[in-house]
Amino acid sequence: MSASGLTGEINHPFTINPSSDQITVVPGGESVRAGVSVTPIGDAGTGTARVVVGVGPESGLTFSRSELTDNTGASYPAGTDSRDDTLSFDAVTIDSASNQELYIELKADENASPEPSTVTFAVGSATCSVPVKIETPDSD
Repeated sequence: MSASGLTGEINHPFTINPSSDQITVVPGGESVRAGVSVTPIGDAGTGTARVVVGVGPESGLTFSRSELTDNTGASYPAGTDSRDDTLSFDAVTIDSASNQELYIELKADENASPEPSTVTFAVGSATCSVPVKIETPDSD
């Protein structure tokens, strides 16, 4: 599930795809990382883009930190227009030539429903969803 985007100051088209097929979260458990990888279409390049990450308001998923990080160690604080279920990040450096990955950390509330959910990423005009499985601990 990927979409291509051409946005902001990046004059090179790219796609984003989930970094993993699915992430698993345990209600009340540790935070997990959800992310996307950026892949160039044709000529690669570097620029900035707005990134928005969202979870369903009824999903039981929450963000552990109001921060976006990438695989180089760069981090970006969430903007003032962020909410409990949506984080926005302005002027994130996107480098489609470097196999860049963008991550957020999330956790599941104690009472999260075991229904499958997703975390949606929008990088410029490119969007994709990362499947999330909410795993209930065994009761034996």
